[in-house]
Amino acid sequence: MIQRRQFLGAASAAALSLTAPSVFASKLKPATPIATALGWDSIEIQTVRHGEGHRKPVATGVSLQSEGNLLAIVGDDHFVSLYDIAAEQFIDHLKRHTDWVRAARFSPDSESLYTCGNDRKLIRWETKDLAIPTFTARRKEAIINLAVFNDASKVATVGFNEDLIIHSAENGREIAKLKCVCNDNHAVAISADDSLVAAAGRCGTIRIWDTSTLKSVHEYKPHRRRVRSLEFDTSGRLISASDDQTIHVHNLTDKDQSISLPRHASKLFATNVITPSVIATGGSDNKIHIWNTERQSEVGFLEGHTGTVSSIDMAQDILVSASFDTTVRIWKPTTDELAAVIPHRPSVNGTRRASGGLDIQRR
Repeated sequence: MIQRRQFLGAASAAALSLTAPSVFASKLKPATPIATALGWDSIEIQTVRHGEGHRKPVATGVSLQSEGNLLAIVGDDHFVSLYDIAAEQFIDHLKRHTDWVRAARFSPDSESLYTCGNDRKLIRWETKDLAIPTFTARRKEAIINLAVFNDASKVATVGFNEDLIIHSAENGREIAKLKCVCNDNHAVAISADDSLVAAAGRCGTIRIWDTSTLKSVHEYKPHRRRVRSLEFDTSGRLISASDDQTIHVHNLTDKDQSISLPRHASKLFATNVITPSVIATGGSDNKIHIWNTERQSEVGFLEGHTGTVSSIDMAQDILVSASFDTTVRIWKPTTDELAAVIPHRPSVNGTRRASGGLDIQRR
């Protein structure tokens, strides 16, 4: 039982804490400004139900051509759907996978599309003729993610084992096999100069290899839970996002310059580098968050999805997002709206056209 004098002492201390400044107050960092919704307009694309009785498929991956109008959408319906952004319509639904398609990536030159999934297949498609795949390569376990080398010569895949496999982009054959830290890997990334490949997964540890020597050159454990996304920026920094609700920006040449962004109360599924100092993330709060890594703060967020944002891509000043809500959104900010979030970008007052040349249509 609490003694009367103990109760009075505790009450007095509580009252004092309400009226007197805390001795620790001077040590606290300033509160992070509350981010607000950005006014970017979006076009919603509903995924297509295939056959009677089938539900609308969940979208788990998107990839946008760096040159051209094609948007690839993949999910749990086993199809690779192609959407023409300029025409605003689906132009094909490719059926070569036999299980959940996990990821899609256009090659940097936009000439090829690579997809992978739970059926253990890595497939290369040619954008000029999508009827017949160039090759289908198989792994022993499900393939969860892939990354295409910037010179378009190789493709790296990871999945439900500890192997990171580097494939020939010409025929899909295995060139090298690297050992990851854990046996459930969801993220893989290639540096801008193709000199490094990174992978991570369930254990939260990131391992990075030199692609010329195939030797491990860096290893970090920045996360307590599964890493779901890795992205290199053009300056060589590595961005990682995790189920532990944290985002880390790793400076591989000077660890003291590595940073962590303010934590969000949501699992993080996707990242995309917009510029070396601006990134986008998506996760279980159904929003896309835009961050300035120089200021280590959130610029604002995009809302519209009603389910987890599972994948993000950006090209030609257009951002696309896939969600568990069975939709994909195309975000087409004006030049002024982009200038508001991208440092040093010139603004053109009154413009209604993205710099990629596609008309903005208000929906």
